[in-house]
Amino acid sequence: MSERRRKWFRVLALVGVPLALLLAAEGVLRLTGYGYSTCFFLTRKLDGRAVWTDNPDFGRRFFPPGLERRAQPFVLPSTKSTNTLRIFVLGESAAMGDPDLKFGLPRMLEVLLRERFPERRVEVVNEAMVAINSHIVLPIARDSVAKKADLWVVYMGNNEMVGPYGSASVFGARVPALPVVHAGLRLKRTRVGQVLDAGLHRLRRAGRSRPEWTGMELMAEQKVRYNSPETQRVYEHFRQNLNQVLATATRAGVPVILCTVASNLKDCSPFASLHRSDLTDQELSEWQKAYDTGRGLQDAGNALRAKVAYETALRIDAEFADLSFRLGECSRLLGKDTEAAAFFEKARDHDALQFRADSRLNDLIRQAALTFAGRGVSLVDTEQVLATNSPEGLTGSEFFYEHVHLRPEGNYLLAFAVAEASAQALALRAPKPWASLPECLRLVGLTDWNRYDALNTVIDRMQRAPFTAQLYHERQMERLNEQFSRYRPATKPAQARAEAAQVAEQVARFPEDPDLRWNLAVLLESSGDTAGAETHWRVLQQLQPFSALPAFNLAKLLEGNGRQSQATALYHEALRLDPGNALAREQLKSVPPSGLK
Repeated sequence: MSERRRKWFRVLALVGVPLALLLAAEGVLRLTGYGYSTCFFLTRKLDGRAVWTDNPDFGRRFFPPGLERRAQPFVLPSTKSTNTLRIFVLGESAAMGDPDLKFGLPRMLEVLLRERFPERRVEVVNEAMVAINSHIVLPIARDSVAKKADLWVVYMGNNEMVGPYGSASVFGARVPALPVVHAGLRLKRTRVGQVLDAGLHRLRRAGRSRPEWTGMELMAEQKVRYNSPETQRVYEHFRQNLNQVLATATRAGVPVILCTVASNLKDCSPFASLHRSDLTDQELSEWQKAYDTGRGLQDAGNALRAKVAYETALRIDAEFADLSFRLGECSRLLGKDTEAAAFFEKARDHDALQFRADSRLNDLIRQAALTFAGRGVSLVDTEQVLATNSPEGLTGSEFFYEHVHLRPEGNYLLAFAVAEASAQALALRAPKPWASLPECLRLVGLTDWNRYDALNTVIDRMQRAPFTAQLYHERQMERLNEQFSRYRPATKPAQARAEAAQVAEQVARFPEDPDLRWNLAVLLESSGDTAGAETHWRVLQQLQPFSALPAFNLAKLLEGNGRQSQATALYHEALRLDPGNALAREQLKSVPPSGLK
């Protein structure tokens, strides 16, 4: 045998044989049904027509077992009519509409465009997800290219540090090199990669129970300096991922509305503060003395002298985030609003628990918008929009529940700015004026019961870490509890019935709107009209036939009415639609033997 042939045999043995074995293993795993689809969209059939739906398994590629996050259920016709305006909203929980998706940015945007352009069918798909960041938004964007959107809206940046592959992530490796991230994600698209990933997770757990999702509390101890090398790498990853998202859209000819990300500056103190790393013991002692003096003066109501003391501490250590926040408060009380804004921004930017998009991330968003300005990308400066509409130009609790999640009024302002930019980008003519804030809130079906429910969620969240470590936490809770009490009468059956009647008017106008149906079902259930609620849960099963949630909620309703056998069947239906539905599985554990017949 010639030397050349021996060389090719060696190459075949070293590369070809292992590759063949991997391909064979991949084929066997797929044939046996192992693994999951990694696409954001699934292609399905509904009443004989092709539709795209959310993929409940999409998050498994990015999160450890037990911590997977999901998109809002949707059903999107794969055949798009000529008069349809289709928009995708990409981002994280703030873009998604947390704490109540029925009144978030995508929903407000849909209603504004629907009312402004009544001759068009408007489809706004909520592609945002809780706890994700640009590493996950990029695959969603790539999977969205072929789905015939007229426009994308991108509102992301809050989870870059704490989300997957961030500098403070609890979901796996922290800030690995971007090629490593991309290679790992590509590997997990294969069934072989999913087998390896599952094995690694089992080894890491080492007999421990699966982790449970507790929200921000999961990351409450993950402090990272704002100027650490890890943080700087996160900025670079964000820049590259964002540019890839925009390049993906421009190659496909899809216009993009790119938004800066706003946060609560005035009424949300930092979650954690760190002194500068080279602070000596003597300097720390002097800093603490000045800081404590300022606190005493501030508590006594002397903002001017407190500010002088804080400025002394600032000259020693300007990195402690709480100090900047206190200086912002003093400046605000002294009527120095521009100075206050600068201190509040510095407090956010130096926060050692970075749950908010900081100035650097927003600058990268603005730079990206300039880079792609001639290729169909338009900027909505959300920070400026909210500041302009805030008292003294300082964004706070008027528009935010806590740190980044917008109240309905804040979502309206953002959606209004995006809607105007969208109409301009798509050259849409306007036969009607934009819906006002009160009109839009009525059209989305917002009631006092919904406000009460959202506050209940927020209060529960803020009674846990990392919120409990914030300055003035008690003051924040008092304000929220006062609002909560104000809306408590809406939970009385008579009031709930009246509000249900208001939402029913909108359901009559838009009978295929799942958000309105959902809201009406919940309001009727709260008012005691279980028969009416059952009717709408069953309609929702038809509107969202691939989602386990309507079946689960109907099962809970029927179980409460003593219709156990029907409830049990629906719990099983929920598990068929979503095998990972832990709530349905837990409910079935408590079903008496007679309920299993």
